[in-house]
Order: sequence, then structure tokens, then C-alpha cells
Amino acid sequence: MISYIKGTIIYKDNNFVILKNNDIGYKIFASEGFIISSKIDEVKELFIHEHTKDDGRELYGFQSTEELKFFWKLINVSGVGPKMAHRIISSNKLEKIQKAVNDGDLFLISSISGVGKKTAQKIILELKGRLTEEEPIAASDSELVEALIQLGYSKNEAEETAKKIDGEKKTIEEKIKEALKFLGKKTH
Repeated sequence: MISYIKGTIIYKDNNFVILKNNDIGYKIFASEGFIISSKIDEVKELFIHEHTKDDGRELYGFQSTEELKFFWKLINVSGVGPKMAHRIISSNKLEKIQKAVNDGDLFLISSISGVGKKTAQKIILELKGRLTEEEPIAASDSELVEALIQLGYSKNEAEETAKKIDGEKKTIEEKIKEALKFLGKKTH
């Protein structure tokens, strides 16, 4: 999987560049700001998200790892695909978009081309308050998170609960029981 490319810009279009690296040209979707500020024959570097589809692969380029991480959060929101997520990030400065999400600014998010009001509401609902740097969920906890989601809890509730369960030497069943007890206490 391609995660980073440094190369020479040999072509620019409205929403992508072709970056030449070791005599191979990569078509990379990039933000309008990046494309405008880049010049042909200029060496640039991009952090990459490689999206595989039935009819090929697409590369989405970002100038920072912060943009890439926010992109990953966006594509985990139901109804937000890579093109829409990239368009959202490309629409404004990253800090302004994240602030709009955290502030619940439905107007700003829904004013982005291709983002409807319902999708903007989902983005705000699922990401509000979750854009600060957070502890990654341990790989062993991902099974617990998945089980809790299947039981009807939100992804956010499941992840927060998984972080609180000490499950080093517990089976998945024991972890689920403990998580349900914890979640039961929260609702009373």
C-alpha cells in the first residue's frame, strides 16, 4: 500500500496532479490550494491514502499527517466516501473544518459542495468532540468494540467502554460481560 510519495509534478488539473517518482507517474487527487500553489517541475511530497475499488485504485494526497488522520475519521462516517471526505478537507483550512464539526456548525459543513444537510448532521454527530488526539484502541479491544456495536451501542460508546475494560487475561466473553455491566451503570 502506498502511504507517502515524493516526486516531481509533471501535470496539474482541477482536482489532481501527476507526481513523477522513479519514472512512474502517480495520479493523486489533491486539494485546490495544493494544486494552485504547486508548479510544474517542482518537487513535492504528499501523504497518501490508497483507495481500492472494483475498477481500480485511487490515490488521495495530503500535505500533513493531520489532514490524513482527519480524512480517515471522515471516511468512517456512514455515507462519507473518499471523494467527499477529500472535498471536505480541501474546502477550507483543516482547523476551521474541525472547529466547525466540534462547534456543530451545520451551515458551514453542509455548504461544502456535495455535502447535504443529513450527511453534515452525521459528520457532526459522529465526530463532535472526537477530533482531539486520542489514545488508539488496542488491537485486542477491537473485537470488544465490534461486539458492542453489534449489540446496538454507538461506535463512540463502544470505544470509550473498551478503553475502561482491563482485559489483558480475559476472554472476549468476560470482556463483553464487564462492558455491559459498565454500560448498564451508565444508563441508570
